[in-house]
Amino acid sequence: MTLTILGREDRLRHLLPEAADLRITGFQSPAEDEKEGCLSLDSLVGLGAPQIWVVRVDDDSLLGFGMYPGDRLVVDRSARCKPDCYVVVGLDGENQYRVRLLTEDADGRLVLKAAHRFAQPINLELEEFVEIFGMVRWVISYVGR
Repeated sequence: MTLTILGREDRLRHLLPEAADLRITGFQSPAEDEKEGCLSLDSLVGLGAPQIWVVRVDDDSLLGFGMYPGDRLVVDRSARCKPDCYVVVGLDGENQYRVRLLTEDADGRLVLKAAHRFAQPINLELEEFVEIFGMVRWVISYVGR
């Protein structure tokens, strides 16, 4: 993966269509740093709201989705699930929950796909015991040591 660190002019160009007309030269004054607010992970992902739950990935069964052991999934129980999103589901009345990709099959029916490509998709129109716990909004990964 390559990363591009955007300078101030580039950041403004992405935020404002007329930013190309601005002439920004030199460096920002250090005093301007005090005007920027803090980045709060709690407020960014909505932690503390009753519908927001955090789920820890305990094993490597979600590697196919790019989710690794130790990752935290921020799940919104109030979100309306739509195709092509990850959902936390309970299957067959068990107490274990799983993460599945909610998507449409070739006929336009909603199905749940597992991260492992050999697992059969679950057709939601035919399955009786599927509880959708919530939609995964964020994946928080630990990348350091």
